[in-house]
Amino acid sequence: MNRSAITTAVAIVAAFSVGLTWSYFTNSRTGGVAVVDLDEVAKRLGRDKEMTDSLQAQTGELQEALSKIQANATQQLEKVRASLGQEVTNEEAQQFVRLRNKAQLTLNELQQQARVRIGQSRQQLISEFRQQTQPVAAKIAKEKGFDTVVTRNDTVVFSYDNSVDITDDVVKLMSAEFPASAKPLKPAPQKQAAAAPQTETKTESATAATENKESVTE
Repeated sequence: MNRSAITTAVAIVAAFSVGLTWSYFTNSRTGGVAVVDLDEVAKRLGRDKEMTDSLQAQTGELQEALSKIQANATQQLEKVRASLGQEVTNEEAQQFVRLRNKAQLTLNELQQQARVRIGQSRQQLISEFRQQTQPVAAKIAKEKGFDTVVTRNDTVVFSYDNSVDITDDVVKLMSAEFPASAKPLKPAPQKQAAAAPQTETKTESATAATENKESVTE
């Protein structure tokens, strides 16, 4: 066999090998990204209501405690004011103002501590829910051939094909593994992912915690 024929044969074999390699990787690739809507999962399992009710109960207790402290402080200030009599010196008036300001500062600090506690409780509830959901979503994604799972968030995921949405499967499996939760609700009519509104981020204040549904994606 002459050199030209050998060169041609090697080129054909090389091209065929490259073709086989490309075919193998393109046909056997099973990776990809699945999407799960945690807000929807929480809503259909009733977990969003459970979290809101829990925060409302804690907020009510804190507000009741703060009301008692405020009433007590007001009562003490009234006693001090009454003890001063009708004629009050400048020094006594200044002392009373300082005492009132100190009481208000203490109350403000307690209110801030209450807001922090509510915020911490909110984050803990969300974290616990996400920890329960993560292995379930990972299991379903693996069974469907996905190697990555992302939570739906319109600021990150602008659009996606419905075939990668595993929300329904996550709801079904979690309702079986965590039967204590509310009975799953039927999914709402599906809309275009890019057009669906994202649950807005809630503040950590005690008032917002009792008036808004909790987002579990933030």
